[in-house]
Amino acid sequence: MAPTTFLNWLGSISFDVALILIVLPTVLIAIVGTLVVRTVFTGLLTSASAVGPSKNQVAAEIYAVILGFIIVYGFTEFNDAKQNMLQEVATLGRLMSQASLAGEETSNSIHKAVLGYSETVAVKEWPLMANGGESPEATAWLNKMDQAILKTSDSAGALIKIRLAGLLDEIVARRVDRLAVAPDPLLSNIIFQLLLVGAGLAIVMGWFLKGPSIFVHLVLVALVSSSVISMMVLSAQLLYPFSGPVSISPDPFLALKAVSAG
Repeated sequence: MAPTTFLNWLGSISFDVALILIVLPTVLIAIVGTLVVRTVFTGLLTSASAVGPSKNQVAAEIYAVILGFIIVYGFTEFNDAKQNMLQEVATLGRLMSQASLAGEETSNSIHKAVLGYSETVAVKEWPLMANGGESPEATAWLNKMDQAILKTSDSAGALIKIRLAGLLDEIVARRVDRLAVAPDPLLSNIIFQLLLVGAGLAIVMGWFLKGPSIFVHLVLVALVSSSVISMMVLSAQLLYPFSGPVSISPDPFLALKAVSAG
């Protein structure tokens, strides 16, 4: 499924591609912009001025706080999403294991539904989650689990039915949490605009500063611009944990089939 927002696309590409398409062109713009501004405003820029560096320092601190918050938030969400996914898989395994207590017919139905759900999540729903989507087929498999539990014979015992229903409720809750991880497209656009404005400010402010050495200044401009854009890419990677090179693998869902067969 194609990315729906630029931030989504940024989170789906590899760091090598981001380096070529985004980081290097940004560094080039920063360097060329510095040379152009120095040429055009050469008489207005002085290395002794304290106003430019002060403004640049304030802007950099504000943007660093915002970018740091987004990275920390994305890292926390990434870890929570991975933990939630593993708990969902573990609960599916427990449901299969305890389904045998409800009788052979119910156990077979639950096993089939769990394996179908796991494969659907890994193969069909995982790509959709990159854009905040979900698979109706996965929902259908959950409904089949629910129907199998409701049809549990009375001889199996009410406690067994309640226990299986509780496990299914936990699976549904884990799935909801998993589907809610990817940012809404509207929120993604707001986050991207905030990062873009801050990155532009951090780069452009460097154009109007002048130091004693043009070489040292160009090196610093290149380092600042590359660092800022690289952190933007990292932020996008963490905000979309189910796509891109820094992503959570759906392999634990597929491993349920091997465990069941064993």
